[in-house]
Formats: sequence, structure tokens, C-alpha cells
Amino acid sequence: MRMSMRARVLAGAAAVAAATALCWQVADHGSTAAAAGTQSGTVNGGPDTFTQALPTGAPSQYNSPLERCANGVDHPIGGGNPILSEPATTQFTSNVPLTVSVRGTGDQWYGDRQLVFTNRSSKSLSVDCAVLIFLGPSGSDNHSYTSTQAYGHPQQDYVEVPKGNGTSYYIARLGFHDVVAGQRTVDAGQTFTYTLSGAPGSLTVDQIRDSIRFYADLDLHSNNDLVSKYGTNRLTN
Repeated sequence: MRMSMRARVLAGAAAVAAATALCWQVADHGSTAAAAGTQSGTVNGGPDTFTQALPTGAPSQYNSPLERCANGVDHPIGGGNPILSEPATTQFTSNVPLTVSVRGTGDQWYGDRQLVFTNRSSKSLSVDCAVLIFLGPSGSDNHSYTSTQAYGHPQQDYVEVPKGNGTSYYIARLGFHDVVAGQRTVDAGQTFTYTLSGAPGSLTVDQIRDSIRFYADLDLHSNNDLVSKYGTNRLTN
């Protein structure tokens, strides 16, 4: 049976409407997935080789070099924090061979920003007394260290320095205690992660990644110059 012109027009309009609704469903699903998780690319930083002094001592020997960052103190500074007047870091920098990427999880109200580092050298790296500096969303309520190998008791010397635009500089020194040297170490090819939790803010994962500075303690001086300069406070675990 032949369809009238009016019937053909109505059928065509119905098909267009159905296709449009399907497109909106697909688009909505895609935007929800993008909001739930984002991942930056991985970039290299640091030299290809490094030399690091190794501490002597045993766990809980608090006057030994091994436990040099076990008992931190607050470092109050007068006036504004000097990091606010420094040029912005726009490329991942490190004094040891690392790669880094940043992964975002959560929703529009709360989530994690995970800074994922891999030791790209051929030897073990001690991250005890290492300092991490980066830009992130203001108001983090949790910040933690994890690793793909056994680790223990990572305290922090820590400060958040708000810029006033919804972003903050975060400065953290890792300070392990009462564990053997191997649990303060990241072996060749292994990964460690620093996680910042809170409202996601407006920074992209690429912007966070490109703001990162990492300073391993290479000379057993504990990066004391950095924590004193930026006024960190001791946080226990």
C-alpha cells in the first residue's frame, strides 16, 4: 500500500526525533564518563643518572642518619610565602630520573588527584626526606603516599599556600620512621603515588603534572633548606 505524502513527512520527523534523542543519550553518557576520570600523558623528568648518599643506622635509632626526618618540626616564616613570588613551573622537573602522570578520579564535588611517579633509572631511589612541590585545587583535606612495593610510616612536613584563585601550592617532605631503608625506597621500574583529595577545582591534570617539582635527598641534608624556606609544618601519620 502506498504511503501518502503527509504520512511520509510525519514518519520522517519521528525518525529524526528518535535519532536526536539517541545522540543526546550518547553525549550525556560520554560527558559523565569524562567527569568521572581523567588521565594525563606521562612525561620524563630529571637526569638519566644520579648519585645518592645512603644513610647509616637502624630503625628507631633517632640520632642516626636513617631516622633524620623521623621527628620534624614546624618552620614558621614571617610575611608572605616566597613561593607566591617565584616564576610558575611549567614543566615537570626533578633531580633524579622519574616519569610522572596525573590521574583524576571522582565527580564534580569530590575526588582524588593522583601524582604517579616511576623510577626510570636502573637503581633504587630513596624517597625519604624527598620534597614535592606542585599546584593543585585549594582546600585538600587528605594527602597521602603509597607505593607498589612495601613501605612504612610516611609522615610529612607539609604546607598549603593558597594563591587566592581557587588553586594552591602544595609543599610536602616525606619523613619515614621506624622502618628499614628498603621501605623508604623505590626500586628501578617501581612506582610511588602522592594522592591529593578534595574538591576537584578547575585545574586540568596536565596543568597539575606540568607544575610538579621533585627533590630527592641526595646528600643526607634532608632538604632542610626547602622546608625552612617554605614554612612547612610537621604532620604525623
